[in-house]
Amino acid sequence: MDIATVGAFAAFVAIMTGTPGPGNLTFMAIGTSAGYKTAFPVILASQVGSIFLNLCVAFGLGQIMAQGGPVVTLFKVASMSYMTYLAWRIVNLTIQPKGAVTLPSFWEGLFIHPLSPKTWAMSLVAFTTFFAANNLGQFENAFILTMGFLAGGLISHSLWALAGQSILSVIGEGKALRITTISMAALMLTVTAWSMFL
Repeated sequence: MDIATVGAFAAFVAIMTGTPGPGNLTFMAIGTSAGYKTAFPVILASQVGSIFLNLCVAFGLGQIMAQGGPVVTLFKVASMSYMTYLAWRIVNLTIQPKGAVTLPSFWEGLFIHPLSPKTWAMSLVAFTTFFAANNLGQFENAFILTMGFLAGGLISHSLWALAGQSILSVIGEGKALRITTISMAALMLTVTAWSMFL
């Protein structure tokens, strides 16, 4: 890969991982309701899931997803179901008494990217645009694709979670926090549904 292609890929990663999607909105909501320290283990888990997804794309599973059919329909059902569950978990952090609901776990974070239509779409576009026709081997392409999105994801998710924590410090706990968290959870579901029809 030449410098221009690497730069274009880096810019693509920065834009795609930095814009609103199920992951970023989830971490902002967790940051808003429980702070960055609570969000960080879930962020790490999401990146483990991201590594798995990008390796799948690099080694051919992306072609199956791009073709549509029953596999993609099943994926959409699983995606919407999981994101709905995650939204409910986040909302419960603010509508239930403090300590009555467990915080989102590392294991729950693992499925955010593998079940996110936006993450699949951006990985597929990146691979076909920057890697499919270059002179590197499959393992080299897989490594660059995975590490690029890993770096972008860690940075962007952390920034969104910190933004959520800043909101928490401004509005405090109470009705405003509940309204904000519910709004972000609803937006996360809207973005997920919209991503399915891209």
